[in-house]
Amino acid sequence: MAFSNPLLILAALLAFPSVAHADAGLPMLPLAYPVILLLLVPVIVIESLYVRLRLGTGWRNTLVATSKANVITLLLGFPLAWLVYLVFELGFFGALAATGITGHLGSVENTRIGDLLTVALSAAWMGPGIAGRWVVPLAFVVLLVPSFLVSGYVESALLGRYGWLAYEGRSTKVVWQANVFSYVFLALAGCVLLWTQLGHI
Repeated sequence: MAFSNPLLILAALLAFPSVAHADAGLPMLPLAYPVILLLLVPVIVIESLYVRLRLGTGWRNTLVATSKANVITLLLGFPLAWLVYLVFELGFFGALAATGITGHLGSVENTRIGDLLTVALSAAWMGPGIAGRWVVPLAFVVLLVPSFLVSGYVESALLGRYGWLAYEGRSTKVVWQANVFSYVFLALAGCVLLWTQLGHI
């Protein structure tokens, strides 16, 4: 896959020359993606139940359509969101380094707010320096935001505009609402799984 491409990894390391050594940071995709895949079935169930109850569509058709849409969005959406966030991260921190602004951020460095901002802004590929079990779950939740936007847009298009639900009325709003519920579940369950797993590392 493109996400494991050595050139991409090399580009990430070169963008942060200060961390291009043995302690090269932590890419979130290998940690977060197995959690996404593990929770795929309950996500499909949550969205199918919500869509069925709100629109009154047939159970079988709703489950099949929602399953197909979720397989597409969860298999492709999260890696795509991770890649987009990685490009943003490289550009953002590269611009900070090029402009010398980082030297003026001493007031927030090594503070809790500074740590939270650093993790949020570098959620795709976290550099070394910030420790704690909370770091990975926070980065996971941050990455779910662009993934949610991709998922909501694609699913509403497939289920609504392309007619996968075979529903006569407008279903876009309901599909987005179903995604809200499934992503809240994904965030909570994913954080619990990651927190628990990190305790054994």
